[in-house]
Amino acid sequence: MNESTSSLKLEEKSQIIPITSQEEKEIHRVFELLCGYQQKVRIREEIKELNTWLSVNKLRVLNQITSGYSVDEQKILESNTASANRIEELHKELQEVETKPDKKITCGDVMEMFKFLKEKITRKEVEEMIWEVDENLDECIDWQEFRLMFNRNIMDRTGLEPSRMFNLTQFLIYDTNNNGLVSVDETMNLLYARYGRAKMEVKLKELFGEDMHETGRQGGEITFSKFLKAVEKVQMNTFLSTTKGRIATQNKAFGKTTKGAGH
Repeated sequence: MNESTSSLKLEEKSQIIPITSQEEKEIHRVFELLCGYQQKVRIREEIKELNTWLSVNKLRVLNQITSGYSVDEQKILESNTASANRIEELHKELQEVETKPDKKITCGDVMEMFKFLKEKITRKEVEEMIWEVDENLDECIDWQEFRLMFNRNIMDRTGLEPSRMFNLTQFLIYDTNNNGLVSVDETMNLLYARYGRAKMEVKLKELFGEDMHETGRQGGEITFSKFLKAVEKVQMNTFLSTTKGRIATQNKAFGKTTKGAGH
């Protein structure tokens, strides 16, 4: 290796930044979001349904009274009380899930998140995602495993680190308003903190491409599917720029050449 190549390698290594304080905060937010996500969605949906029923029932009874119909006040009171009690129980259940000390991300939690993001995926694929980062093989992801996964990926310069969970995590970090989309404005602060102003624009273009435009107060938004295609392309280019990647490309080209020569 000559001196210029050696200095370039050292420069690249010096540019590798560990997890920033802002990223640490966002990683923890996403971990908290995913832990028990399936259960939290179920509880919140039931609370929403009960509140809707109470509102509709109140209007229905009011219409009956104003229309001169007789109503069974005792029965209505019992029904409303039962619904209100159930809502209270559900809020307590939700609080228990959110304050659980030994939180972990399960396969069901990740499946539910993909459902929210409108991304088709099989349970087997999600189980493989978890297995890639499950250090203690308990089929779940705890905080230490989650943080380690993120750190390994941001420090990776080969494009070979298992990245499926990282890609989901990164998207959820950028999606600060939890609407299932990522905007230019949402990503700018984190990209600036990691790459600085010079590289931020390049990274934004890698993610958003032609969607990198202003729409009102927010920048152009992309779905998880589009985000995934963009980051997978970047990861592939990262691998192809390594020695192993160049060898793999050469071997593939050589294979095509010899195959063509054999005809």
